[in-house]
Amino acid sequence: MKILFDIKHPAQLNLFKGLSKELQADEWDITVCYLQRGKLPKIIESEYEGFRTIPVGSSRGTKWSIIWDGNIKRTLTFLELIRKNKYNICVAASSIPLALACKIAGVPIIQFYDDPERGKVNKLNAQFSNQLFFPPIVEKDKKTSIFNCLKEWSYLSPARFKPSTDILHKYDLKPHEYVFVREVSNKSFNYYDQEDAIVCSFSNEIDSGAKVVLSLEDKTIAHKFPENWIILQEPVGDIHSLIYYSKLVISSGDSMAREGAMLGVPSVYCGIRKMKANEILMGLQVLKHLPAKSAVPFINETITKDFDQEAQLSTRDMLLESWDDMIVFMKEQINIYKN
Repeated sequence: MKILFDIKHPAQLNLFKGLSKELQADEWDITVCYLQRGKLPKIIESEYEGFRTIPVGSSRGTKWSIIWDGNIKRTLTFLELIRKNKYNICVAASSIPLALACKIAGVPIIQFYDDPERGKVNKLNAQFSNQLFFPPIVEKDKKTSIFNCLKEWSYLSPARFKPSTDILHKYDLKPHEYVFVREVSNKSFNYYDQEDAIVCSFSNEIDSGAKVVLSLEDKTIAHKFPENWIILQEPVGDIHSLIYYSKLVISSGDSMAREGAMLGVPSVYCGIRKMKANEILMGLQVLKHLPAKSAVPFINETITKDFDQEAQLSTRDMLLESWDDMIVFMKEQINIYKN
């Protein structure tokens, strides 16, 4: 059986990594395609060693690049790959180029997504795909089904992820005595409408005594952050252990804010988007949405407090008991299309 995965950013890479390994063990013939964007190619090379990986399209941050290189050229390349390799099924997390190529070639495609706010994108994906899967934040219909978790759970569930303190030694860190910050760039499609460098804009208002590690998408602005912040160089060997053992997660991007919350760490999303996926975690009191500088009082208050390890474990146990195993769910859906 032949399967093609499309990956456009690290969160999607992590979503499909465990699934790909299990399918590989089941002797599936796997192709992993990825968008040439930022550090993604290097991370793919590191995380998907032993897989057939193919770069498809690119994104240089301009609107023209997103339209031409990231969509039109990608569609044509996918169509060529599908016709050449005769895949049994394709899988993505919202990929109109792949879905359109599959529709033209008559190949099944299913997609796992968590962003119903992208109305036009989702309508096109629904039109071209066999099935779209969302967390319980949408209404079911002919083309839309539900999985009972958030997609990050596929790699963050205690059943799948075991944190290690080994990565802390590289940066001279102690468990729960540092802050983890993620700063995304607004040059990507998801954040075009967002102010750039949100965390940077208030970084000097964050407690100067706090030890901070920074995952920075656009390294050209590194000099604008406090000098004592530790800037990570991707690929980071075990970034989710770095998040797990942090005291607080601050993120201008939604994915890593959710990751921190699912790992049981107090987390604040300081971007502008209002997302139903975030609301699930906000309702569980494990994630806060505090746009831009409004996050500063919560951040500094949390820095002064001792980390509650019991609350972290309790959050993880609660999610494990109430949510689906995402990898098991995805495998079940893929196996429906086995010939």
